[in-house]
Amino acid sequence: MPSRRSYKASSRHGCLECRGRRIKCGKEQPQCASCHNRNLICEYLPPAAATLAWQKIKSRSSTPVPTPAKVSPSVVDPAFMAQHQSLTEPTVARLPSRDLNIEDLELMMQWCTTTYRSVSRNSTVESVWQAVVPREAMRHPFLMHGILALSALHLAANSDDAAKEQYVRTSKMHQNQAVIGLAKLARKLKPYHSDAAFTLSNIMMIFSFALPEIVGQTPGKSALDELYQVFISTRESEDVIANIISWVGNGELKPLLQCDKATPKMPDTSRLAIMSLTQLNANLAHQNPDHDKDLYDTTIKHLGSALDKVARGGETMIVAFHWIFQVPQKYMELYRQREPFALVILAHYAVIIHFLRRQWWMGEWGLRLIRDIGQHLDSNWRKSITWVLDATGYYLPPV
Repeated sequence: MPSRRSYKASSRHGCLECRGRRIKCGKEQPQCASCHNRNLICEYLPPAAATLAWQKIKSRSSTPVPTPAKVSPSVVDPAFMAQHQSLTEPTVARLPSRDLNIEDLELMMQWCTTTYRSVSRNSTVESVWQAVVPREAMRHPFLMHGILALSALHLAANSDDAAKEQYVRTSKMHQNQAVIGLAKLARKLKPYHSDAAFTLSNIMMIFSFALPEIVGQTPGKSALDELYQVFISTRESEDVIANIISWVGNGELKPLLQCDKATPKMPDTSRLAIMSLTQLNANLAHQNPDHDKDLYDTTIKHLGSALDKVARGGETMIVAFHWIFQVPQKYMELYRQREPFALVILAHYAVIIHFLRRQWWMGEWGLRLIRDIGQHLDSNWRKSITWVLDATGYYLPPV
């Protein structure tokens, strides 16, 4: 009995789900019949004019392309010519006349050669960011926009003023598209989207730190003000992370959530610092009945867990971002109001950020935070951040 032929979808314009399953798509809008019957989210690539619809290359060279020399009919088999024309002419007629988006290809090359390394801690994690993430981006346009946004910002960091401005504009455009794309899926996430959504959430957090580092802080705003904005913008994806973290932990991105088995990368004195904060919190509660001891205990507990993971070789970037999601909203407001104890805790968090200082997208964020916090603490409160100054080597001038 002849072998059964495998079916390959003939349409290049079907939905992403059908194309991934290699089945024929009816292309119904807004949801094709196949996705409707399977109760799946139905997504289509952007229209032909969209940025990420990569098209056939059209040469930018002004040199004319020579036409093939005519061959004598007596040399070529007429049957072969007829077959050749039947294969090529209809295809040429169907090819789009649009240009390939060279700018986006430049950004993708930047990611695959350089930028992915700046978000990786070792070779295992590098393979995830270099291979797995771009593959997911080909299936999820919102992640592709996120990759291109961060790559453009990376190029801006190493460019002169004119090019830098252009890259920043391009970066913001892609970032906006990424946010819009993720927002559409926020309440309809399924395992199929988990890796892409988790990756984009982390890229967006990197972007939030990187943008003020590249373009400079907003006039009149301190590092504390800028960090509060980072907290607000990153916590917008809190529900997304909470819903998919278990899926991510069982998939190809699992290495991002694991700790290294190597020797600790930070001194374990952080445990002593956490014990000191816990004791200070108890003392403050004893002195002032209105002191919110439970709120601060929760915040300190999460901070201790974060410092411990970094000390054991965990992914510092993931750890730093995870704490932003964990802290209570009320704590953020207390730190925004420059409540001294809230600032003391934040100074300890700045040590984690400082550990990422060699990354182009983080830079001296940690030291700027410690400097600004020091300006709001008197000499007595500064004694509570002695470990912070020892861990970072930063010097605070006397009050």
